[in-house]
Amino acid sequence: MNKFLSPLFLGIVALALLNVVSCNKNDDIPIYNATEQFKTDSVLLKNYVDSWFPDAQYDAETGIWYEMLATGTGNYNYKIVDTLNAKHLKFSPTVKYVGKLLNGNIFDQTEAGKTSTFNIRTNTGYQYPFDSTIIPAWTFAFAPKRIGDMKLGGLTEKGLQKGSKIHIVVPSRWAHGSLAMGKIPANSPLDFVIEVVDIK
Repeated sequence: MNKFLSPLFLGIVALALLNVVSCNKNDDIPIYNATEQFKTDSVLLKNYVDSWFPDAQYDAETGIWYEMLATGTGNYNYKIVDTLNAKHLKFSPTVKYVGKLLNGNIFDQTEAGKTSTFNIRTNTGYQYPFDSTIIPAWTFAFAPKRIGDMKLGGLTEKGLQKGSKIHIVVPSRWAHGSLAMGKIPANSPLDFVIEVVDIK
């Protein structure tokens, strides 16, 4: 009887230990909490802005800090395009930009003397507008606060115009979130200067 119980007992103990080890391995994997990360980012951004950009304004709805460096002379009128399935904000800006991490490292920028053009189609059916070709922070920078009765959540009343130049400092939730992208680590707030060369 003892010979039978001994291996059985050892097997049960081994399974229990394996379960504990498995649980510990799972416990080592951090669970992404967007709300907690946003709180962490908010503190980082406030300290960063206080140190480097004291004239920046805070948008309480998005947590984005921004400063208009030039308002622009264009008179582009943003429009909502109604399709069969959804309403979209469509526009094509041509820009020069620099994107930095908060440590000052540049992770992306337009080449000297060149521009980048984006064809943006943003679904307006959600609480905040999103587009797969740009990060949400750029949509907030470009879009007006509202078009008619539709609230878009943009940072400025008219949206960015030709000749506009804006400096935005954004929490990671409106950038790449918990994903690492090339030179951008996961959970990184980002700093952009965007100059609008043209918009159609």
